[in-house]
Amino acid sequence: MRSLTPYRRIVQAAAVTAVSALLLTACAPGGNSSAGPEPSKPVSTGVGSEPVTLRLLVNSGVDVPFYTALGKLFHAKYDNVTVKVENQDYATLTTNIAHILAGSNVPDLVRVSQLGNLIKDHLLTNLDPYAEAYGWDKWPQSQFASTRVGPDGKQRGTGSLYAAGPGFGLTGVYYNKSLAQRIGMTQPPATVAEFEQLLGKAKGAGLQPLMINGKDGGSVYPLQNLVMSAGGAQAVQDWNYAKPGASIDNAATVKGATTLQHWGQSGYLPADVNDIDQTRAPAEFLKGNGVFFPSGNWQAPGLDKTGAGQFGFFLFPPGDAGGPTYAMTAAANLGIPAKSPNADVAAAFLDFVQTNSQARQDTVALGGLVPAGPSDASAPTAAKGSAVAATVGAFQELLNRNGLVGFMADATASIHVNSLVPQTQLLVAGKTTPEAYAAKVQSDYERDLGQ
Repeated sequence: MRSLTPYRRIVQAAAVTAVSALLLTACAPGGNSSAGPEPSKPVSTGVGSEPVTLRLLVNSGVDVPFYTALGKLFHAKYDNVTVKVENQDYATLTTNIAHILAGSNVPDLVRVSQLGNLIKDHLLTNLDPYAEAYGWDKWPQSQFASTRVGPDGKQRGTGSLYAAGPGFGLTGVYYNKSLAQRIGMTQPPATVAEFEQLLGKAKGAGLQPLMINGKDGGSVYPLQNLVMSAGGAQAVQDWNYAKPGASIDNAATVKGATTLQHWGQSGYLPADVNDIDQTRAPAEFLKGNGVFFPSGNWQAPGLDKTGAGQFGFFLFPPGDAGGPTYAMTAAANLGIPAKSPNADVAAAFLDFVQTNSQARQDTVALGGLVPAGPSDASAPTAAKGSAVAATVGAFQELLNRNGLVGFMADATASIHVNSLVPQTQLLVAGKTTPEAYAAKVQSDYERDLGQ
């Protein structure tokens, strides 16, 4: 990385306070060992001297080069440990993870987005003993709250710790600077209505207004933002954390779904939006096919690498001028399977990626994530004017506003694949109504939770 300008105050504050705002009202008390299996023997912070192959199973795409780089750094410190990175696409891994962890060929670390049934079925290791051994329990605890789960495997923000990771994702809207200038955008839209006006101008200019990967869930990002812009974030966060009585079958969801459906009917979404996946979408956006691209900070390194200085980023606008701004965030979580043959080495890797200075730099530069870790950890840098710097700055802005919320896609183990993706596809295609959408997703949610 060349011509790097320090963004130390931004990144340091994000690392110190990470996900304090994510919780809104959730808490992060100490561990509850009754929630799942602790390691069968006393934990160790050493990795030994015998040769070890540490197997990581992560998502396809950005995860692969990112965790490969972290693995090489870890090997440089512990030369007896070779890190092998394996991958599956998000939907496949989410669907198959329980079967994988219950099987005979189990990895040592696995990328986990939804925890629920993995905890209830005792498929992940309780990390509380490692948190105590490494001193994670002395770090800002809010960053671990989303991966603390109660003994029933349902309510998050409480209970024992089951996953940790190098950093946090953040969603917003990327824009092509030159195309945005063509439609008269001089600053990010202040409201959803202003954003819609820009989408209309883009359509009128013969440009593709939005690029979205509807095939694997990208349409859910603007949907959730529209719901929060319509009714605030607390109801969504309660739903994400399985708070008793939580529901999204409400007026805000109907309003948000109505707006997204209108965007599809108005030609603001690609005609084949439901056939575009997370690999094709950024590639199309890089080619100029899309003025705006709602996605996450994990896209920023790739955009900077291919089109340095060409792309900007702003937070999804509120419903009313001056109103609260929200964004979805989640930790890049890795869990240690209960059957991991190298649990102590896996825990050492988790500690390393959060504390090693070069690993934290790679978390920003390669993963596009805001680093996790202790409050006094080294602060990474980002190139001035880059998309990465813009996403890191946006994270800090949201921390100050208490505007970070979890992903609806992570509310239950199957809600993303089995409900949100297909129902949102039907919504943008005009094959379901906003009212039916809200009712169906809530019904599927209650089914998942056994309500």
